[in-house]
Amino acid sequence: MVSEQKTADASFESLLRIFTVPEGPDSTLTQIEDELSRNLNKFLREHIVAEEKPLREIEKDFSSPVIPEQPEFVSDHTQHLLDTLVSHSVHTSAPSFIGHMTSALPYFLMPLSKIMIALNQNLVKIETSKAFTPLERQVLGMLHRLIYAQNDKFYSQWMHSANHSLGAFCSGGTIANITALWVARNNALRPQNGFRGVEKEGLFKAMKHYGYEGMAILFLSADTTRLRKRRTY
Repeated sequence: MVSEQKTADASFESLLRIFTVPEGPDSTLTQIEDELSRNLNKFLREHIVAEEKPLREIEKDFSSPVIPEQPEFVSDHTQHLLDTLVSHSVHTSAPSFIGHMTSALPYFLMPLSKIMIALNQNLVKIETSKAFTPLERQVLGMLHRLIYAQNDKFYSQWMHSANHSLGAFCSGGTIANITALWVARNNALRPQNGFRGVEKEGLFKAMKHYGYEGMAILFLSADTTRLRKRRTY
C-alpha cells in the first residue's frame, strides 16, 4: 500500500496557524526543544558530526540562490537544518574547544532567550521597547562606572538623559570599532569658539578650524608590539 505524501499548504489559515498554534508534542521541533532542555551537551554531541568535512562539500547544500516557491512543514525544515546546518556546526561548548570570543553558555540562557524572542523588542525607540531602554542605559552606566568610576551624582544626571548617552550597544566588533572611531573623530573636532563641530560643518571646515593638514588612525599591529599609522585624510 502506497502512503499518501502530504504537502504543506500556503493558505491564509495555515499562515495564521504558525503564529497562533504551537507545534504538536510529537513534532520534530518540540522533540528538539525537549532534548535541549534536558541535556544540551548530549544534544550537541549527537547532532554535530565529529569528522571533518571540507567547506567546499558543505557549500553544496547551500548552493542554490533561488527562493523556494513551495512551502514545507516546520518539522521537515527543522530536520533539514539538523542534517545540513547543525551537524556541521562547531561544538563551542566542548571542554576541549578554544575559540576567539566564543565560549560555552550557561543553561539559564536558553529559557531566557525564549522570553527575549517572544517579546521581540526593538530598542530603536521607546514605543517598541519600554522597560528595555532604561535597562540598556543602566548596563551602559555600569560599564561606564567600571572604567571611569564617576560619582553617583554623575550617573543620576547622565545615565537616563534622553539627549545624552554613556555608550552604545553594537551588533558586532566591526561596528563597535567604527563607532568608536566616529566618536573619537567627533571628540577631536568638537565645537569650539563659534565652530559648531565636525558633524554640523563637515570635515574640511573642521580641519581648517583646528589648523590640521591631515588626520591619521593609530593602531596596534597583529603582534600587538608595534604601533602603526594609517593616513585617512
